[in-house]
Amino acid sequence: MAIKTYLENGHICFIIQFTSRSRIAGISVRLQRDLGVVTHTEAKREYEKLKKEAEARRIEKERNGLVWRDVLLRWNKDVLLNGPYEESTSKRDIYNALQMYTKTWMLLPVEQIRPMSMKLVLNEMEKKGLSKGRMKSIRSAVNTVFDWARLERIIPAHIESPGRGVVIPKVETKMQPILNRDEIKLFLRKAREVGHEYYYLWAVAVSTGCRSGELWALRWTDVSFETRMISITKSFSSRLGCDKSTKTKESRQIPINTALEALLKELKLKTASTGYVLPRITSWRRGEASKVSRGFCQALGLPEITFHATRACFAVQCLVGGVDIVTTMKLGGWKNVKSFQHYVRLAGVDIKGATDVLDLIPEMEMGAVVLSLKDGVGLGSRG
Repeated sequence: MAIKTYLENGHICFIIQFTSRSRIAGISVRLQRDLGVVTHTEAKREYEKLKKEAEARRIEKERNGLVWRDVLLRWNKDVLLNGPYEESTSKRDIYNALQMYTKTWMLLPVEQIRPMSMKLVLNEMEKKGLSKGRMKSIRSAVNTVFDWARLERIIPAHIESPGRGVVIPKVETKMQPILNRDEIKLFLRKAREVGHEYYYLWAVAVSTGCRSGELWALRWTDVSFETRMISITKSFSSRLGCDKSTKTKESRQIPINTALEALLKELKLKTASTGYVLPRITSWRRGEASKVSRGFCQALGLPEITFHATRACFAVQCLVGGVDIVTTMKLGGWKNVKSFQHYVRLAGVDIKGATDVLDLIPEMEMGAVVLSLKDGVGLGSRG
C-alpha cells in the first residue's frame, strides 16, 4: 500500500499513489494524490478510491489501445513458441495463417472486431477458392486466440470471439481424382519405360500408402526382407528440417508383397550407400511432387492426381481387393474413422451389391422381339 507521509508546518500530511499495471507491454496507469492534513483512516479510504480509479483507467486504456496484432504476437510468444506445440508443425502454421488472412484486423482494437469482421475474412477466402476446411480452421484459430486472451485476462471477459456463431455453409464434397487398378499399372509401366526419376517413389507410395514425409524418412534399417515387413516409425518435417514422429504419433508395419519385394531389392542396389530407401529427388524435397505427378498423368491422358492421392489409390485398391476397413486403416496409419469413410465411398465397397435384393424387373424371355415405336407398334397402338 503506497501511503506516504511528510511534515508541513508541524503537521503530518499524507500522499497516496497507486500504479495499475497491465499484462500488455507498455500499458499502465499511475495516479498520485496529495491529501494534505488528514487522518490515517481517511488516507486509507482515499487510497482505495484512487486504486479503483487507476484500474478503471487502465481497463479503458487496454480497450482503446489493445489491437489484434498485440494479442496475436503475445499468443505466438506465450503459447506457440514456449507452449506444448514444439513438435507440431501444423500448430506453428496457425500464426502465419492468421497473419495472412486477418491482416486487415492488425491495427483494429479487439473490441471492434465483430462477427461481421470474421464474415468478411471468410468471404475473401472463398473468393480466392480456398476450401471450406481451410475457412473452418481459420475461424477455429481465431476462437482459440480470443479464448486464450480472455482466460489470461489480456482482454476483458465480456469480449467474445468474432468467430462465435459465424456459420460456414456446407458445400457438396467433391471426390478427389484417383487412378483405378488399370490406370495405376499404366502409370507405373510408362514411368518405368521412360526412366522417370519418380518411378520408384510412385511405386513404393501406391504399394504402402505412406505419406510423403514417411517415405522421405524411410531408411533401409526400416526394411526387413527376412520378416517381409516395413516399419514406419518416423516422418520428415520440411519445416523443422529433421525427422519427427508420424502424424498419428504411432509406429506401424506394412507387409512386403512379392512385387514390392522385387522392387525394393532392385532399389537397394541403387540407394543402399545413402542409407535411405528412396532417391533424394530435389523437386520432391522442395514440395513439388504433386506438380510432377499431375504433369505426368496429363501427358498420359490419365486423371491428374496429386502425390498425396497415392494414399487414396492404396486405400481403395486394398478395399476393392477385399481387405477390411480396420486393417486398411491400420496399414496406412489412419486413425479417424469418419475421414476414412471418404475412401470407402471412393471404393464403393459399402454399397457394393446393395441393390441385388431389388430383383423386380421381369426377366426377358429368350428370343423376345423388340418392336419399334416408329412402326406404329407400342403403347396405345391399335395395329
